[in-house]
Amino acid sequence: MIKFLLLAIAIFSAVIVVALLLVMTPMQRLGNVDDVFGFENYVEIKPSEASTPAAIHRYMSRDGEQLAYRVYPSSSARILLFIHGSSYHSAAYDGLAKSISEAGLAKVYMPNLRGHYLSGARRGDIDYMGQLEADLADLIAHARSEGDEGEIIIGGHSSGGGLAIRFAGGEYSALASGYWLLSPVIPGAPSVRDGDAGGWAIVNRGRLAGLLVLNAFGITGLNGLPVIQFNKPVVFRDGTETLAYSFRLNQSYHPRYDYEQDIKAMGDLVEVFIGDHDEAVDPEALKIVFTDAGSKANVHVFPNVNHFGIFGSQAARQSIVDALR
Repeated sequence: MIKFLLLAIAIFSAVIVVALLLVMTPMQRLGNVDDVFGFENYVEIKPSEASTPAAIHRYMSRDGEQLAYRVYPSSSARILLFIHGSSYHSAAYDGLAKSISEAGLAKVYMPNLRGHYLSGARRGDIDYMGQLEADLADLIAHARSEGDEGEIIIGGHSSGGGLAIRFAGGEYSALASGYWLLSPVIPGAPSVRDGDAGGWAIVNRGRLAGLLVLNAFGITGLNGLPVIQFNKPVVFRDGTETLAYSFRLNQSYHPRYDYEQDIKAMGDLVEVFIGDHDEAVDPEALKIVFTDAGSKANVHVFPNVNHFGIFGSQAARQSIVDALR
């Protein structure tokens, strides 16, 4: 019995040591990076499409943090809580929010997630895994306190779509009536191109693996370390982006690894939009992912549209509005 106990302790110690060594894997230094998503087509908005984003408002989260959001009034009582993709914030989706709200489809609330521009004490980090979902629930409560009583749709683009899926599988799922997803990124699923969204996400796989092992044993003290960087060329940066995420923020921003359960939890009121030229997500594989999870989601594939074009192109925005009418 004692020998067995000593052997178990030795194995446990060895596993922890290996995990710690993996956690020490240094982050990659990014030099000249490729423009994976074609930022040149969407960073400088054409004058005919230029508009000033809606003003920043603040709501109080349960921990007292004042988090940023934008709101777009509509003739509809329905509320769309739309979540931005990785590295940037709500301003990028101003055109989409205006298209949806002005078409009378929904009043749009768009948060700047904690750990991003104007939200939270630390850029690229949160306090605990699952905090993003709690913050979204607090924004819904804030909308209710403002007198908005319509049904809640959770939407999002890219990683924001992944967080919407995660929300469905979590403790606050009863708050949502449906989901509108644009090119949702689901790490670990065959729909993610090359496993790294076409080269956009630079993951420190050694550190990630080590932290997953430590967390499996309840060791969470190193969860604030960065594990992922984003491949945004320097020439297109404006200082408001967040180019690296901690382990706990990254884990909170996508579906659980058993993603099929999160997808199934969304129910049948799910609309998914993606372009056939998406650089990060394979549209045909995405259809299979939803089907295999038992989802009855309507997956709309738009021709000649890429990952940013799904919200940045005026034509794509109109196609989304038409599909949702």
